[in-house]
This record gives sequence, C-alpha cells and structure tokens, in this order.
Amino acid sequence: MKINKINGLNNISSTKTNTTEKTNKQSKQKEINELSNIYYKPISFGRTVAEHKSWGAQVNPKTKEVTFKILTYPDTKKVEVTVEKKNNPKITHTYTLANRGSGIFETKAPISPEEVANGDKYYYTIYKGNGDVDKVKDPYSFRQEQLLGKSTIYDHSLYKWNDENWYKNNKNRISRKANNENGLQPLRAARIYEFNTASLTQKGTFEAAKGVIKNLKDIGFNAIEIMPAENTYSFNWGYDGVDKMAPSEHLGGPDQLKELVNYAHEHGLNVIMDMVPNHLGPDGASLLKTGPYIKGNNCFGESFNFEGENSRYVRDYMVNAALNWIENYHCDGLRLDMTKFMESDSTMKQIAAEINYHRPDAFLIAEDSRSHISANSDGIYWDNPDEPHDKRVINPLKVFESGEGETEYQHTIAIEDISNNRSSLGRLGFDSEWDFNYFHTLKDAVYGVINMDEYEKACYCSQDRVKYVMSHDEIGNFEGSRLIPKLMVPMLHLNDNITLNSEDIKRAQAYKELKGVSYEEAIRIISVQKAQFAAEKLAIMLQKGMLDKYDTTELTSYAWKKEANNAFKRDVLLPLGIKLTSGINYAAVKTMYKRSFNKNKMVMARTFATPGPKMVFQGDERADLTPFRFFREFDSVKKEDNLYIEKGYAPGKSALKESTMGNIDYSKEGRTNILRFKNLVKDLNKINDENPALIKGHLIPENTVKHQASQVFANHAVDNESANEIYTITNFASISYPSSTAAQYYIKFPKGKWVEILNTADKRYGGNGAYNNNSIIESDGVNNVPVNLSSESTLIFKKVE
Repeated sequence: MKINKINGLNNISSTKTNTTEKTNKQSKQKEINELSNIYYKPISFGRTVAEHKSWGAQVNPKTKEVTFKILTYPDTKKVEVTVEKKNNPKITHTYTLANRGSGIFETKAPISPEEVANGDKYYYTIYKGNGDVDKVKDPYSFRQEQLLGKSTIYDHSLYKWNDENWYKNNKNRISRKANNENGLQPLRAARIYEFNTASLTQKGTFEAAKGVIKNLKDIGFNAIEIMPAENTYSFNWGYDGVDKMAPSEHLGGPDQLKELVNYAHEHGLNVIMDMVPNHLGPDGASLLKTGPYIKGNNCFGESFNFEGENSRYVRDYMVNAALNWIENYHCDGLRLDMTKFMESDSTMKQIAAEINYHRPDAFLIAEDSRSHISANSDGIYWDNPDEPHDKRVINPLKVFESGEGETEYQHTIAIEDISNNRSSLGRLGFDSEWDFNYFHTLKDAVYGVINMDEYEKACYCSQDRVKYVMSHDEIGNFEGSRLIPKLMVPMLHLNDNITLNSEDIKRAQAYKELKGVSYEEAIRIISVQKAQFAAEKLAIMLQKGMLDKYDTTELTSYAWKKEANNAFKRDVLLPLGIKLTSGINYAAVKTMYKRSFNKNKMVMARTFATPGPKMVFQGDERADLTPFRFFREFDSVKKEDNLYIEKGYAPGKSALKESTMGNIDYSKEGRTNILRFKNLVKDLNKINDENPALIKGHLIPENTVKHQASQVFANHAVDNESANEIYTITNFASISYPSSTAAQYYIKFPKGKWVEILNTADKRYGGNGAYNNNSIIESDGVNNVPVNLSSESTLIFKKVE
C-alpha cells in the first residue's frame, strides 16, 4: 500500500491487486448492484435519537420528570447536581449522579416535577481525580440567563409550534430530499437573506427581527440565515458564543427565537442557523474546567478536542449542538462557520452523517475555504491546481462505495477510522459551501481586472455553492463599508489624495509594532482605511441630501460656482482628510456614486443569473449604505486598543450603533435609489422562481463567451428536463454599445430565438433604458448578432423558441 498525506488525511491507493482481490470485488459489486436500495443507505454512527436527547437537563414532555447527564474527565470521583427552585432559591436539592464510565455521569432515576421543574436553576459540582472541586454550568444548558452563573432548566415541549403545514410537502420548503414527486425545493433553489440580529433593528432582538423578515418573501427571498445566536456575554457578531445549545439572552432567549422561526415558516421562509463548531469566545467559557472538551487555542479562541484523548463524546457534543437547532428550534438547515479550523474532518463527517440519518430533510452548508483538492467517486482525492474548491466538502457520504462493510458497525468504523477507505473517507458529506472563489474572482472583475478564464471557472464550479456579492465578512472584516463606497475609492483616486493627521501617524506607528510590518506598509494601510471611510462618508452625505447645496449645475455665475466649490472643499473635503487639490467636487461624487451603483446592480444580476444557491447580506437587497463594523463587548477584555489600531475605530457600542439598520435618514433621491435597487433584486428573485435553468440547471461551457479585450462575458444555463434556457451577458467595461465611439456589440448567442427579460440599465432600476433590447434576437448559433450593451451592466435573455 502506498500512503500519501494530503491536508492531514490519508490518500490510500493500492499499488498492486491480485486475482483473488479482483474476484472478490467483482462479486461484491454484483451484490451491490442487486442491493441498490441499500447503496445510498444513510450512514449512522450508531447514536440513537434517545442517545442524542439524553444529555443535559432533559424534561420528559409527558411526565415532566427531569434527568441530568454530563461529560466530565474520566478520572472524576463524583459529580453532584444542585437545583434551586425558581420561586425560592433558598430551597435546594442536591443529587449525586451515577458514574457510567468514560467521564459520563447521569441521574440514577428520573426526578419528579415536584422536586425539579422548568425554570429552576442548577449547577454541577465536579470532584476531580486530582482533588480539585469545581462548580460549573451545564455544557448542555438549553437556557443560560447568567453567563457564568447557574443554568436554567428549560422544557422545550412547552412551546407550542404552529408550523405543521410547513412540513407537509410545502412547496417553499428547501430539503436535501427534494424531488419532483414531493414538490420540495432543492438547496440549489435557495435565495438566502443573511442577517445579524443585534444590528438588523434598533431593538436588536429576535422579536424585532420579525418586522423585517415579513417583507422578505415579497421581495422574493425563500430563506433567512441567522448569524450565530449562541449565548454570549454581550452584543457581537455572534461568533464568540460559549453556550452551544442556548440562544443569547441579549437577543431574546429561546422562546423568542422559536417565535422568529415559527414566524418565518408562516411567511414561507426557510431558516438557516449559523453555528460555530471551531472555537469558544473569551467570556463565559467553562468547558475546560468541566471536561475534556478543549485541546488548546486556535486563532479565534479555545478550540475543541475533537481527535485527542477522550474525544469520542466531544464529537458527539458538537453533533448534538447541531441537532439542537434542527430538532428544538425547527431550523431547516445549518451553516457551519470556518470548518477547516475545526481541524477534524472526522467530526465534520459525523455531523453530516448523523443529521442525514436522523433528519434527512435538513441541509448543511460549510464555510470551509480549503481549495485545490479533487475527489473521485471512490473517495480517492488528490491535489488539483485547476479545482478552485475542496471537492470533498459537498460530495455526499455513501455506503458500500468500495464494496466493503455492510453492517452498521462496519459503516461506523469506516467513517471514524480515517486510515480506512471503506466508505468514501475523501468525502465530508455537506450539501453546499460558501464560495470564496466566486467572490474573489467577481471582486477582481468589478474592479476592472477581470481574468475571463478564472471567472468562467469560478462560475462553473459555483453551481452547487452559495455565491454572493458581499457577505458580513467581506463588508465587516475590513473597514466595514458597503460595496458602493468601496468602489468609489479608486474612481475618485482617494488612495492618492488622503492626508494623514497626527492621530493617523500615531496609529500607523502602533500598527507597525502590532503587525510586524514596515512603517511604509503601515502608512499605506492607514491611508487606504482612511480613504474607505472618506468614500463612505461622501456616499452617505450624498444620499442624505447633505451635499445638494454644493451642486453647481444650475449656477450661471462663475463666481457662484467658484464659491460653491470652495465651500465644498472647506466643509466636506478638509474634515475628511482629502487633499484640496484632488479635483473632487459635488459633480464628481455624484457621478462616481452613480457608476458604483450601476456596478453593484451589474454584479448582483450576474450572481443571480448563475445557477445554484445565492445569498444577500442585510441591506444589500436595497443598496443600503449602513456600514457593518466589527462590534463586540467583552467583560474580560476591558480595552480594545489593538482592534482600534487595526481597524481605525473602537469595536464597542459606537460600532454597533453605526452598524444598526435604519440609522440613515435618506433624502427623496436616496429613497428612490433604494426602491430602484430593491426592484432589481425582486425581479431577479422572480426570474429565478420562473426559470429552472437558474436553479437545477447547468452551464454549457462551449457556449461561454469570453471577450477579454472588451471585458464582455456571457454564459448559457440550461435545464434539460424543462427545456428552459437562460443566456446572460455582462459588460464589465465602461463603454456602451452603441455610443459615439462604438457601434452595437456583436456576440454569439446559442441557437434559437431570445427575448431580454432583465437589463440592469432599465429605467425601473435607475438606468436610462436606452440600451434595452426590445425585439426578439434570433441566432443560428454560429454567427455573431448585434445587441445593445450599456456600460457596466448585465442582461438576461430567455430562449422562447
């Protein structure tokens, strides 16, 4: 056997196979063919539903009896659970748990509701082998009202769901098991609205979020993705949670989250919960004291012991955290944050296998970001520089792939032992993943440095992956500004026209020390950040109408125009640190805002016209300019000096306030622009609904058009079953066709008759409508045909014959 290590996994390929082995494999293959119904049997790790639901403080929905179960260190001598009555904390009951071995302790028998009931507080006392005695909260706490205090017994059965119709083959429901017979939607049909609960509304709660999502179905979205709701010390993006089963009390707690999910289902929206399997936040984490959950730290915080000593039940812990959101909160799917930093593909496989086995409707999306790995149908994988994704991530787990292992025990061993290739160990079993590569190639294109070959590859490989123009990361991980101001920076040459004051120089010095870069590099980064902030301020001021008084369009006197321009320099440019010699005036800001607005429309339409799942971040469905800063508040971190040095702003309450939707008082023109962009997104959603080629269809590579010199790109999506065909053209360049310098654009369409169904230059979306193609375009599939192309626009055509 030859073993090649790739990315920490073993790639096993036999160097020679004898006749007996061949005969055995042929015989086994025949058996597999005869048992095709078993071939796709979901893989199980042998964990029953009862096992999954046995951990923590469990309330029997019928008898209301309570049981407790916890994982701690294997050498622990004794574990007690102490319960305080909710109405009288002076009344307590302490129970000694039975030692079941391997660090598992649980109640010897169910406890009556007269003694222990919903709402009571409790904690564990762990008597460790080294003599230490620790009081800890429950790692399986389903409600955690006090971050480092006692856990609260929470009876999930008390909430009365009324989403029964959602599960009766509702045509809006997205499911891994979707097919033509059950009428459900495949994940490829997902059009996801991602939001952060804390900043979505002024109140920042699950309850308040209902007021926003009730309109999402009207715009055409069919899914919401809630950024992590795991309990934390205070407000943040959600990625610093420490209670993996308990929704944040700051956002409204478990009942409000259930209300939100229930409400979403009533309005035809699928719910995706973002969860964090790779680390714990800095405040309120007690797993290290509790048991063998933690192995050390990664770049985010405490990381989990998924593959070290005593790790079996730690993997189960994360599986149960995933199942919690699906079982107890009726989430339709999960998005797992930065799975590569779990450093455990075996845990990823177990999560996928167990959810697929017990909840086969639920779907999984990974944010993995590994690339350039391919995998074949046997689960063998290898480095592939031409593959922009790690193909293992979204290949489904299958049984009998190599013709071995028929019992559930053998299936389990095949998955858990990563040196054994019985059952597609090259696969991770997720349904989709966030598409970093698509974003980066699109980003290059929108900034005018498109590589047609790379972008074609990105589109083709993105058909099963979640694609987006911007996510919370692409906005917030930098200076926090939206796409429009980001695009205005190079258009206004702001990077070359920023002046640094003494505070900026001081921060550059600190940045040099913090990041270990040269002073010149630190100065460059601080200047770039300041340019971004300046562009954001200019865009917001423009859309609020604050710059209208500097408009010189209708001024007839040279002296008046000069005075207006001087006032603009004094009142606007100077406070933003923009050089007075930059040449930037009101007209330039308005023109470049308009161009950036058009580019935003262009890439949004281009993304929605690519087959497969799509996602939009809060506010981007209307080109809102509200920033999304990196905000958080910790008890253990009293000062965030390093983050201020790195980002140019403090990440506390002021950053949250800036990032909260609804803060900008737009002018009439600003509100009109919002309506125009919302119209575009609404129509793009409608086109996806009506055209299977953009859902379950596929791109035809031979019909892709790549005109590198003119920066025109087109591709062809087809759904064979419905014979639906869509052809999308994007003009990334700033030249319109026809214009004073160019005739109509000639491009080869696939054979047939085509009608334009969307053009981002349409008046409805803020264009002038001059470049619409209002007549049927007929193509023989060989010769180029003329079309009208507005600069920086996307056109979508549908085949009618």
